[in-house]
This record gives sequence, structure tokens and C-alpha cells, in this order.
Amino acid sequence: MELKEIIHHLKISTNFTVNEPCGYPEIVNGHSLPDDLGEFYSICGGLICYTQHGGFPIEILQPSDVKISNVVLLRNRYEEDISSSWYLIADAKDGNFISIDFEPARLGRCYESFEYSHAVANNCPVIAISFTELINNIYKYTGDYFYWKDNPEFTGYGDAYSYK
Repeated sequence: MELKEIIHHLKISTNFTVNEPCGYPEIVNGHSLPDDLGEFYSICGGLICYTQHGGFPIEILQPSDVKISNVVLLRNRYEEDISSSWYLIADAKDGNFISIDFEPARLGRCYESFEYSHAVANNCPVIAISFTELINNIYKYTGDYFYWKDNPEFTGYGDAYSYK
């Protein structure tokens, strides 16, 4: 499903709250905003998922809350690590986040960035190849856990550090 169509379905669903547009994330020089993420923020200013039932709550962050993951989670940028170009894109609560890559060579890949496993090789699964795929999977999945965990229908993409 295309992003505009997904957002249309989210707006009419009682299980999602779609915020009004409120700008774009600030990014560091050398990083790029994925086109589909730019499109998302032109249509809405973030969203809250699973407000009524199903799934663990996930909030797609407002643009002002999209920050470099390492700075927020590790209190240091760690320039030499591939995670230095990851930005928080979603809050999955209780110290659990989803990051998106703004490095042009890996642009748009989404990673599990949980509190104790963020930027740890072999503990950072790639959960989507693009922001559109991430939103589509969040929309389609109505399970009681994150769509990429304990879901026989999800085929992962391996670990983030496998793609250096």
C-alpha cells in the first residue's frame, strides 16, 4: 500500500490517532531525510498506534522529537559506528524505540533500538527496509506484541551490523 493510502486508513481507524502536520525533523549535515518520511511529515505530524486494542503502543514521533538515537540512548554520537546515522522515529514505550537510518547508503532502513540492545551487534534487527514498509506493517499487524517479534508472517532482514 502507498503511504498516502495507509495514512488515509489510519485517519479513519479508531485504533490510531493521526496528528496534524507540524514541520520536518532537523538532521545533521551529511544525512538525508528519506523521501517517504518527508512525505509522511507533509501529511501528518506523527501518530499514535493501537489506541483502542491490539499491539503494544507505538508512537511515530513528531518531527521535533526525531533525534539522533545514539545521543538520546547512549549520550554520545559514536561517529565511527554505523548507528551514528540512526534517528529515533518511534517510541515503543518502556525504553523501547525504533530507529531509522539517514545515511544515504542505508537510507530508510528501520531498526529495533531497545534500551539494552541499541547499537549492539547481533542485537539490532532490521525490521523494515523503508519507512513506508514500517508504517504498513504497523497498520496491518493487530497482534499482542511488536509485529517483528513472535510473528510467523514476518520475515526479517537480519542484523543491522551485517550490512556495514
